[in-house]
Amino acid sequence: MRRIQTIGFKLSIMISIIITFIIPATITKGGSIIEYSFGFPFRYLCIYQLNESNLNLFVNLFNGNKGMNINIFELFINVVIIYFLLLLIKKFYINIRGIKSQ
Repeated sequence: MRRIQTIGFKLSIMISIIITFIIPATITKGGSIIEYSFGFPFRYLCIYQLNESNLNLFVNLFNGNKGMNINIFELFINVVIIYFLLLLIKKFYINIRGIKSQ
């Protein structure tokens, strides 16, 4: 429970959400429905539309979507991956800083 309350975990949640807005969607066409998938490294947010639109999330949220699917498990996996990457960067920075001070 303590790890969830740390600044690193909160920062990884924020980075995961911001990346969703920055990285363009992956488009899948299935019949008359077009699926826009967002998220990195796993696509956890899908928006369904009838007409092709922009690849950015903000435009697709408010322009004629027919449905939305949020996969909470893949969102959690994204947050955990980013959290461990932040821990790795922090360890690397501490080691480099320790070497320079000696």
